[in-house]
Amino acid sequence: MNLQRDDIHRHLSRILAEERRLLGELESVLQRETEILRGDDAQAIERIGDSRHGYINTLSRLDAERADTCRMLSFGNGPNGLARLYEWADPSEGLRQDWNSNLELARRCKALNDRNGAIVLAKLGRVQQLLGKLRGTGPAPVYSARGSRYGGLGARDLGCA
Repeated sequence: MNLQRDDIHRHLSRILAEERRLLGELESVLQRETEILRGDDAQAIERIGDSRHGYINTLSRLDAERADTCRMLSFGNGPNGLARLYEWADPSEGLRQDWNSNLELARRCKALNDRNGAIVLAKLGRVQQLLGKLRGTGPAPVYSARGSRYGGLGARDLGCA
């Protein structure tokens, strides 16, 4: 049983170390994304978004690997099963400390991602306003209780080519 415990400890240590590395890199990518989003370079926005998605996919794979280990050893699913697995594999609680450090990194990444999302929403709102002015329409129509819209479509002929 000790050999198995040692093997699982090494396995979980590898997952946590890889996760820590990826989260650190993702944090840097999200910080760069913030600067790129403040500009108008659509290609740079697309490239940094692809990079972000690559990190998210790899982190998701690691999370699935950890969850599979938890289930394989009959510790169950979710945070309670994970806590039991870490306790069993490492009574000194080093794995749990590494996990908590990774959670803090993930929270910082989430905050950066939320900020970037707010920037994107603000830009999208601005584009919608400009399109509305170009088309000669006001804000999006509101529906009444009967399902009919208040306000017209406001379509306007902009000319022909």
